[in-house]
Amino acid sequence: MIQKPKKILFASDLSKGMKQVFDYAASMAVYAEAEIIVLHVMEEASSSSEKRVRMAFGEELYKNIKNEHKTGARNLLIGKNVDALKIRQAISGFLEDETPLETESPIGKILVSESRSIADEVVSTAVDEDCDLIVMGCKQKGLLAEAMGSKLVRKVLKRTSVPVFIVPLAGE
Repeated sequence: MIQKPKKILFASDLSKGMKQVFDYAASMAVYAEAEIIVLHVMEEASSSSEKRVRMAFGEELYKNIKNEHKTGARNLLIGKNVDALKIRQAISGFLEDETPLETESPIGKILVSESRSIADEVVSTAVDEDCDLIVMGCKQKGLLAEAMGSKLVRKVLKRTSVPVFIVPLAGE
């Protein structure tokens, strides 16, 4: 018998289409009384690219830009951003009938990390956080072969033993 997940990893690229992917993760979390771990991975630049940027702009400016990007991603995820506020309000309305978002949010953690391999980071976070399910979006639609066309989805599927729920993104 398939067990209900206790922890769901929601991998987000912060695009507008992620709201519909989150809707699936949230409905599964409400149904299974599970916790959602939200993850956004920023892809590290190659060492040669990073070196060129540092030489062009200087070490201090490079560090400031990198920190601002990380802070911006975190603020978007936690709702300190106008667009994120709209998404959170939509999510709140979605969960309104089941669970008040302010008191019993299914979101347990929000993680922002940086890695050379987004797929490896998604897989390792799922293992580290003891997640029973990974939920992610995919731009391709239709047959499974088309859905497997996303490099990221394909890499995650190859590297994990955790079940992966793929949501086709509408209109992209």
